[in-house]
Amino acid sequence: MRTLLLAEELLLLGLDRSTGRIGDRFDGRVLPVALVRDLVDAGALHLDGGDGPDGGDTVTPSGGEPDHPALAAALAAVTRDGTDTGSHAVAATAAHLARTPAGSAGGAVGQLVADGVLAAQEYRRFGLFRRVLLTEQDPEPARALRTRLASLLVTETAPGGHDGLLLALLGLTDLAGDVLPPEIDAETRGVAQRRAALVAEGAARDPFVRAYFAVRSGWAGN
Repeated sequence: MRTLLLAEELLLLGLDRSTGRIGDRFDGRVLPVALVRDLVDAGALHLDGGDGPDGGDTVTPSGGEPDHPALAAALAAVTRDGTDTGSHAVAATAAHLARTPAGSAGGAVGQLVADGVLAAQEYRRFGLFRRVLLTEQDPEPARALRTRLASLLVTETAPGGHDGLLLALLGLTDLAGDVLPPEIDAETRGVAQRRAALVAEGAARDPFVRAYFAVRSGWAGN
């Protein structure tokens, strides 16, 4: 199994397996933020710390072309189909991506389906509205992801950059506690939830966490 994108991990953890839909508590506004971070991790965008006009972090296209369809679509959106190769604030980039189809769940879900992790079944509600039910075709990626994150929350192991951001974004969408297995006792669960809150607090100045709040506020910066 390939390494999942941050956006794909968020979607797997946001999936309500009992209904086959993304859960109501999942905030889809984390997805464009995660995709910008995924573009940085894939080498398609270069992250420059503190180079923006307001001292904030910026991203600049590196010329790389990601293989993942969701990332290719996201890169095309943030570069205006390759016509914009300038540097832009992380928050502005995520806010722009959020206003395009490439910033939604479609591309990431589509690849998870293509990889056999999820299965999609289309239906029409009331015979009019197209809906998609998602079921776990291969439960191992989500199981391994929850196990990895739960371990970070119940031990003193400090999460790395990727998992730290993942836990912070999950905390912002009120889903961090959902990675814990149901058999965990109440005391351990309380420790894990406090640790999740500390991780989120420690990530408050992360450019991608700040970008999430910009997207959530509907910021239309350049």
